[in-house]
Amino acid sequence: MTKTVFQTLLKISLAVFGFVAATLSTSSAFAVEGTELTSRKAIWAPLLPDYKGENGDSVGFLTDIRGHHRFDGYLTSIEGRVNYAISDDTEMYGFEALLRDTWTFGIHDLSAGTGYSQMEWKQEINNDELDNSYRGALIVAGWETAFGRRPLWIDLRLGLYDLNGQYVGNDGLTTGSISTFTTTWGLEIKNDIEICGIPGRAVFGIDYLTDYATWQNNAIGLDDAVVLQAGVELLLY
Repeated sequence: MTKTVFQTLLKISLAVFGFVAATLSTSSAFAVEGTELTSRKAIWAPLLPDYKGENGDSVGFLTDIRGHHRFDGYLTSIEGRVNYAISDDTEMYGFEALLRDTWTFGIHDLSAGTGYSQMEWKQEINNDELDNSYRGALIVAGWETAFGRRPLWIDLRLGLYDLNGQYVGNDGLTTGSISTFTTTWGLEIKNDIEICGIPGRAVFGIDYLTDYATWQNNAIGLDDAVVLQAGVELLLY
């Protein structure tokens, strides 16, 4: 992680949350019941391993659509998310489908669930292509509460993936591939807001990828990576 990228994202995050605080309409936190469809717009900063001598850190944009439905009278809900993110030389799209149970204790809601998750990463520098494909299970644990009058949502995420990495040089002949089992760790914090009469949530997230395929010294290998994001999730339905 470079100091410049981290400082840039920190400034953006503070600006986002400063704007949110100025427009915040507070209420008690509660687990979502019925159907909800949201879309997120966020600043996205993948802090990836160096790639052929090039710094892997960058800042870009992330968007997603997330659907949630909780069956009336039941603890169980279903969730789905499709996301897409891009920076100067890095592109990522992902998909997840989860089942989650929620238990209510006064103003607190605790939840846990699991399901399928997939992430596809692509880096291109000088027409060389490096792909990282993550496919496997995602385990989530959530806590919704309120501090004073400020509702807060916290999600912990553990990914259990089969990772397949592949490198193809611009000559079409230089290639490399690697496969391994790996884990990811994530933290997502949300705060209920209302912007111009539209309900939504301010979102900050951080993910740690234990393994990420990279190409150095004419060989494919593994290194770790960190992904940061800060933005706003708006209610569509």
